[in-house]
Amino acid sequence: MPKPQYSGPWQRIRRHVLDRDNWTCQIKGPSCKGAATQADHINPVEHGGAWFDPDNLQAACQTCNVGRGNKTRLEAWRHGPPITLVCGPPGAGKSTYVQAHAQPADLVVDYDHIGHALGSPNRHTHTAIHTVINAARNAVLTQIRRAEHQAPAVWIVSTNPDAAAMFPHHHLVYLNPGRDVAYQRAADGGRTAQALELIDQWHTPSSVWDV
Repeated sequence: MPKPQYSGPWQRIRRHVLDRDNWTCQIKGPSCKGAATQADHINPVEHGGAWFDPDNLQAACQTCNVGRGNKTRLEAWRHGPPITLVCGPPGAGKSTYVQAHAQPADLVVDYDHIGHALGSPNRHTHTAIHTVINAARNAVLTQIRRAEHQAPAVWIVSTNPDAAAMFPHHHLVYLNPGRDVAYQRAADGGRTAQALELIDQWHTPSSVWDV
């Protein structure tokens, strides 16, 4: 049985939108079929967009409409609680920063903390359960992107130089004590060679932060 919203005036409005847009998909995604058969809400209804307003509708092929809907659901975080991304090289003090600023009910996504919670005995190296940690973190990140969590605020910790392009965030905190200090902290903490490579990446001229 169709949803109530698709009954009544919907079919008439849908036909009007398709005629107006010459039955041609307006989204034009990478797998666009060209010919439109559906009406897509430009501003999603769940974000306040009008359901029956033709100005909020555009002709779309099924592939683009479904793809755009999936992307919108994965970007619901834009309208959710504040997300702070704390990034920097290993040894920058990211976890310490979050511990000092996060509230008890906040959601913290920290690779090392997840590793400890899953039983890894090492403070910074979790090679044996790396795949498991990544799966757990990715599951939480998906919930964050869909705003399916109940936390008042979210903190994401990352050592990836491209973190700002990879992770959802409203606020960005960049911590970098400098190569020498990071190296010393990495040595004191018994970090792996991979951590040293990451420190080098953060301090090369091609780094996103140095451009």
